[in-house]
Amino acid sequence: MMDSLSRQVRETDPTLLRLKLIGQMEAKTLMGDSVLPVGGKTRALLAILALSDRKPVLRSRLAELLWSQRPEDMARASLRQEIHRLLDALSPLGVDVIDVQRHSLALKPALTSVDAERLLTASLRTIDSVVWSDETLLGELIGVDPALDEWITQQRERLTGHLQQLYESAVREFTDPDQVAEMAERLLKFDNFSEVAWRTRIQTALHRGDHVRAAALVEQMTSVLGNVEGHTFAPATQVLINGIGIEGVSGGLSRDVSQTASPPPSSDASFSVSMPRPDPMLALPLHYMTRNPSGIQSRKISLIFQAPVCFDEKLLQYGQLFRDKLELMFVSMGTFDIVAAPDISLLDSVSAMMAYQALGADYVISTSLRSGESGTESRLILRVLDARRNGVIIWGTHYDFPSSGSDQTRNSMLTPAQAMQWSIFVAEARRIAGRPDTELSPLGMALRAFTLLLKYDSSFFKRIDFLLNDAEGFEKDDGAIALIDAMYCYIRFQNEWSAEADALFARGLRSVRAAASLLPDTHAVEVLLAAYLMYDSASRSTAVSVVRDAIEKISRNEGNQKDSPDSLMAHIILELLQGETKSVVRNVKILLQNGCRSQFLELLRPAFMMILLLGEEYHEVISMGRLMSGLYPSCPSALVYYLVALTEAGAFPDEAQQVCRHLLRLVPDLTVSRIVSRFVFAKPVQQARLAEVLSKAGVTAG
Repeated sequence: MMDSLSRQVRETDPTLLRLKLIGQMEAKTLMGDSVLPVGGKTRALLAILALSDRKPVLRSRLAELLWSQRPEDMARASLRQEIHRLLDALSPLGVDVIDVQRHSLALKPALTSVDAERLLTASLRTIDSVVWSDETLLGELIGVDPALDEWITQQRERLTGHLQQLYESAVREFTDPDQVAEMAERLLKFDNFSEVAWRTRIQTALHRGDHVRAAALVEQMTSVLGNVEGHTFAPATQVLINGIGIEGVSGGLSRDVSQTASPPPSSDASFSVSMPRPDPMLALPLHYMTRNPSGIQSRKISLIFQAPVCFDEKLLQYGQLFRDKLELMFVSMGTFDIVAAPDISLLDSVSAMMAYQALGADYVISTSLRSGESGTESRLILRVLDARRNGVIIWGTHYDFPSSGSDQTRNSMLTPAQAMQWSIFVAEARRIAGRPDTELSPLGMALRAFTLLLKYDSSFFKRIDFLLNDAEGFEKDDGAIALIDAMYCYIRFQNEWSAEADALFARGLRSVRAAASLLPDTHAVEVLLAAYLMYDSASRSTAVSVVRDAIEKISRNEGNQKDSPDSLMAHIILELLQGETKSVVRNVKILLQNGCRSQFLELLRPAFMMILLLGEEYHEVISMGRLMSGLYPSCPSALVYYLVALTEAGAFPDEAQQVCRHLLRLVPDLTVSRIVSRFVFAKPVQQARLAEVLSKAGVTAG
């Protein structure tokens, strides 16, 4: 079992009644005077209330636990007497700390503290306050009643189960070697058969270069677990054992440590000795920040690129080129750590994934090629596997290319690479969806903001704003956070017509410039910067220069690949600035047909509606508007373009009136002039026509 919090915490406890249930039971006042009841039943009554999670306990339940062998009416009468005894014992406090109701009782949380309760609510951030003790929970109350004995057993299992789970999480998430080793030792006191704890002790020894101790721990582990009938080692444990080079240990056989410890670990075992990585989505525990103030670094999402799978020797070289190009693209994105992949080709898929996870990988990028028959195209298959969930596929695509493997095909990798990046971001945000904002790392906050932005709901803007402000406050040099903030400001600017719009635009411009300096090889940032500058009449020439420079870099890096998202977006911005409506509409349609669209591009769907509207593609805009309004009814900008297209088409008057009413419910003070102000790149005649149509639709001129 565990003791309560440290002495310092107890001394600063401001509550009127302090209960100690672990070891010798105590009940003391703020001044240290004992108010512990005398009788066993009365103490048991107090203990039950203390371990009820501050929820009311029914009188019938109390009677069942304390007088299980008596008739119900007698048990109720005895309970009333014990309640009076308990209230008398606690009367020196001068305040009622127990809420007595007709059918239930409860311990008031603001006035009382319980040592076991603090352990039950302990988290990774407060784990340092939990100290080991051999004392048991409510040991002196055993024998008061058989039902109470069973309840006490349940409470002990509840406490130990919570702490065991807490230590398992600590072993996986902590980074300080001493802390990890300590948590593994504590975990073994709860469960001597925990392979997680044994593996951690072995990995810690290897991390410190103590191969003799690592081999000795392997012997201890196999001795303990080998005696468990039917036990088989988990793949990660077997990989670790094999990596150390000890033969026969999986069967629990003992060998002399001096014989097993002499060889150093083989190179194939390098993936099994790394320390557990902290979760890149979660804030560092307080103890780590305190102990390692100079070692705190931004933690990135870790990727491993598998060697390409291909049974055609001719294609294998192209597979390696694909893989190398993907690696370089993800390195330039700035948000990922790329881990060198070990040779684990002989392992089965489950063991391989365990080995990748032991290396610290969060995701595995799998590449395979299949050669086509004579005269047909070959196929490239890309998948993203979640290493922490034993290889669950979170994203995948394929596309065909000439068997000759042309340079043009190799250079098309930017399209799936961007889709992979944002799919991983969304997967990470969903994984920590149940965590409160306060537990997230800066990147975790930014990705949560990004997934909220994907809901196209203007009511989420304030929460997104808070998340991104906090993220940037903690981490000012993360390009991904700056990019997401710039994207948020751009999307909100398109949906915000209040007095805050100018300040929002200025903030977004600062963020996109910061992102451009932090992610110099990410062309999408340059394109977004040009999109911002396009809205400032004084910066139009600068916007043209920026986007032309981006097109030149994309062409240089991507060869003749014209349909990559970055290339298409850059040409769309340039054509808008030059007033080439037909060309820009054609490129938008190509971009919308891209099978590897990323969530980043999905955010721009309303902007694409705006461009198609300028190109008089009304039925296309109406189709998109119906989809958007059905899925995301709280996106004002999409409703504006939908309304204009309906009015221009003239065939759906009832639908147009309905859309107008809904739009004005979302933005009651919306006016024609405010809407037209967002069409700065439209020609004067187009702006005039837009104002006329909006007035006809029912929007106030303003």
